[in-house]
Amino acid sequence: MILVFGGTTEGKQVASFLDEAHIPYYYSTKTEVSFKGKGIPIYGALTKYELEHFCIANKIKCIVNASHPFAEVLHQTVAAIEITIPIIRFEREFTKRINHELITYVSSFEEAIAVFQQKKYDSLLALSGVQTIHKLTSYWKSNTTWFRILDRDSSRAIAEQTDFPSEQLLYGYPQHVKEEVLLYKELAPKAIFTKESGVNGKLDQKISAALETQIPIVILKKPLLSNRYLCINSIEELHQKIIDYIE
Repeated sequence: MILVFGGTTEGKQVASFLDEAHIPYYYSTKTEVSFKGKGIPIYGALTKYELEHFCIANKIKCIVNASHPFAEVLHQTVAAIEITIPIIRFEREFTKRINHELITYVSSFEEAIAVFQQKKYDSLLALSGVQTIHKLTSYWKSNTTWFRILDRDSSRAIAEQTDFPSEQLLYGYPQHVKEEVLLYKELAPKAIFTKESGVNGKLDQKISAALETQIPIVILKKPLLSNRYLCINSIEELHQKIIDYIE
């Protein structure tokens, strides 16, 4: 039995591969989502102890972490388990970082806010997701800010808890460059903030639109992973590793 942490495009790719290979698996997500694979869906955050117990009780042969790049707590929890079990990180594609005067990479939210203040950005379009609203509170309390979040009840509930102005919430997914450019021109923020979310997070489109509109973009670098993970980004390599582990 395989344990897959999903909720992403990569998670769906792993589930599809396991379905085709007739390999049984659990598909774990933080919140309940619609899942159409053949695996057993489970949801809810797990502590280190709960994860260890689950793996032992269900005879898990391998963990495949295909969750979001910024699911830091989950990444750390999985890497911290004290049972001997292979841990694979199935990662999305990340493009090479760009050296450009309008692009700034930062390692933390605190560093991002320092950049906003240092460069006197008094308005911001944040494309970093609803979970980051509270992390930027000290900035948006004093500066005009828009957050783009997913159009779903759970995201609206999180936003409400932060007391962020509802009229400054935008709903939807990242778009193609043309649509992003129209949005950037309409709002005309002094800066854009986003995460290094890779190709599937449409980071390239966000950067291209920012450069086309000449708006500075600040990008939060993806977190570093524990060296306990075996990092893989192709289904072919994943297939061979999974076969090795379950035989």
